[in-house]
Amino acid sequence: MKVWVIGRGGLLGRSVESAVSNSASVFVPKQTFAWHDSALVSKQIADACKSFFDEVGDENWTIYWCAGRGTLSSLPIQMTEENQVFAGLIKTIEVVCSAAVLKSGTFFYASSAGAVYAGSSKPPFTELTEAKSLSAYGDAKLHQEALLKEFAKSHQVRVLVGRISNLYGARQDLAKNQGLISTICYSVLRRQPISLFVPLETSRNYVYIDDAAKSVVRHTQSLFSAASENKFVIKLIVAQDNLTIGSILKIATSVLRVRPLVTISANKSGSTQPQSLVFKSVVNTNLDTDSSTGFTVGVKKVMSDLQSSFLATGWQNTSEKTSEKV
Repeated sequence: MKVWVIGRGGLLGRSVESAVSNSASVFVPKQTFAWHDSALVSKQIADACKSFFDEVGDENWTIYWCAGRGTLSSLPIQMTEENQVFAGLIKTIEVVCSAAVLKSGTFFYASSAGAVYAGSSKPPFTELTEAKSLSAYGDAKLHQEALLKEFAKSHQVRVLVGRISNLYGARQDLAKNQGLISTICYSVLRRQPISLFVPLETSRNYVYIDDAAKSVVRHTQSLFSAASENKFVIKLIVAQDNLTIGSILKIATSVLRVRPLVTISANKSGSTQPQSLVFKSVVNTNLDTDSSTGFTVGVKKVMSDLQSSFLATGWQNTSEKTSEKV
């Protein structure tokens, strides 16, 4: 099996590559992708794609798409560019691969549960819930999912769409302003306040990165092995427990032995955030495992990583006040 993890430098991609490396031959592109330049990265991905399939030969293959710079606050034009980059990859695969090679492949796509179900009704949301986006980011995720559904139908490629809840873990990119758990730990270390733009009663689902990565690999490998006519599968990658922001802060206070400094702020963009984003998977649950990282343990790991980073390199450059839209 030949595997390529696109987005291998990010939180999810790095962990997926680590999880799959013991059971497959991992392809590593010769150059680092310039994600800030959509035209350049499209060419880089196309070139890497050709190299990947040159190495695949007659082997089975899997591509894990764990990439993207978008967030819930991204502008439509930014997400249009990401759609173009993604569509370019699919087109390149179609051009360079024979029908036989396409049928021997599996494609995992990292989608966002929070973004695609933001406007849905009647939680908890499952894979059977009708998706309804409220943002350009969510629209882009659904658009890319639709491209993959057609890709699977046209070429018999196995496709797993992983709708993932809020990831947290070591080395999360704080610059993207979306990691509440890392932000809480970071603010405690620096004794800086966090501005929350949602009520404390807001419910969210946080899944530890190592658990999410292992689940992604397990479900993707199972789809490859299954002799099913259904080539396109949507799977929620979520934690078993859904937590309110208030309970998260209480747990953090207990674990870190310091109460985080929090201010609740009114914000128009925050007001569009649904108060209840809770999930429950009902698809292929036999592959889900109970041996997940407890939230308390996860928070401790994040804090330990931040402390180690501080001792090694000092504080990252950041604004004096950290905000979080959850």
